[in-house]
Amino acid sequence: MLIRFCTFSFTIIAGFFLCSTISFAQENVSPVYRFYSFKNKAHFFTASESEKDRIISRSSDRWRYEGIAFYVPDTPTGNRPVYRFYSLQHKAHFFTASESEKDRIISRSSDRWRYEGIAFYVPDISPPPNYGPSITVGLWSFTRSELRDDSFRIDADKSYVIKNISGTVLATIPKDVTTRVKYLSDGNLRVYESVPEDIVVSKEVFFEPADGNLSDIIFDVHKPNSSYDDYRGQIKLRYSDTSKNIWVINDLPMELYLWGFGEITGTGDDDHDRAMVTAARTYAYWKLLYSTKHATEGFKIDTTAGDQIYRGYVWEQAYPDIKKAAGVTRGKVLKHGSDIALSPYSSWTDGRTRSFQERWGSTLYPWCQSVPDPYGKHPSKSTAQLESEGNHMVGISANGSLRAATDHGWSWERILTYYLTDVVITNVY
Repeated sequence: MLIRFCTFSFTIIAGFFLCSTISFAQENVSPVYRFYSFKNKAHFFTASESEKDRIISRSSDRWRYEGIAFYVPDTPTGNRPVYRFYSLQHKAHFFTASESEKDRIISRSSDRWRYEGIAFYVPDISPPPNYGPSITVGLWSFTRSELRDDSFRIDADKSYVIKNISGTVLATIPKDVTTRVKYLSDGNLRVYESVPEDIVVSKEVFFEPADGNLSDIIFDVHKPNSSYDDYRGQIKLRYSDTSKNIWVINDLPMELYLWGFGEITGTGDDDHDRAMVTAARTYAYWKLLYSTKHATEGFKIDTTAGDQIYRGYVWEQAYPDIKKAAGVTRGKVLKHGSDIALSPYSSWTDGRTRSFQERWGSTLYPWCQSVPDPYGKHPSKSTAQLESEGNHMVGISANGSLRAATDHGWSWERILTYYLTDVVITNVY
């Protein structure tokens, strides 16, 4: 939440703070004092009692003391700072609770606005972040015989509910309690162990957080022979009439999906991470809007390199810089005109990328043109070797991106607009 203090907005801001401090005990808050200057036609606020006293004693001819404006928390814990600037030119102070705006003013406008530090702290009551639209991810599937002989197991780190295809809550399960599911016949699934009596559902069964918060629940789906089996969001078991398999599907907001993006480790330069995460978001967003590849199975994207590698919560915890890159670029995708610019990428090239038309014969992706790629050229492998390893060399060169950012200081925006022709970076949520 961006907070600015000035004469025409004081009433709103004072109301914001007064409302936000109702729940604080008196001993946990400090007063913010208010002054007014007829000469400058501006208010001034300070949480410093010594500064208040100094202005009263030395500058009362210029600043009229108006008393306590509101109260704010007296510790930074659980709260957010409000930063203060002063302009000699305007004879006015400026306040903001936005760290990015504070940094931008310091880097771009320090000649006009002098940074004076943290003025005080305010309750952090920012609106919940927009994590974007939900996307369905096919994790893996069981054959009917596999799920007859064995069972699907799931538990969570907080209470969860079990629902049927109609959205009816069948049971509420405490955290760390395991539910099992087996396949019966004719698309029917048997839910058992966590419930007093077995429950039979048709086609689909859903597991969701009991409190509705998809971002902070971690489901353990006990994926066979894999250490990547923890996921945020919702988990669904779905029987496909087409393949006759039973799919384990993760349904979660787009940004939470990107936290587990498994194509990078996030251990390189920040701008490289941001470029790759933006490309991944663009790819996933395109899949969400247009893809019918997995429609009969009931999801939009899978976890393999055939779509995008996704490894969920375990990967997110191992490589937290991916989440940071997603936060910086939240909601941003690449567009070419009105089209979502589906953005292929591969690890290496032989010194140049390939156009979509050259590689795959289609003219429908004009942003994928051939460009020189000296930074992403493999030091020893031939073109044939690279192609045999799956380097199609269309779109973004991952190692080119990494070297351009690390060795040459390229921004993530420059990387993307270099490898993809005539694209713009835009927010879609």
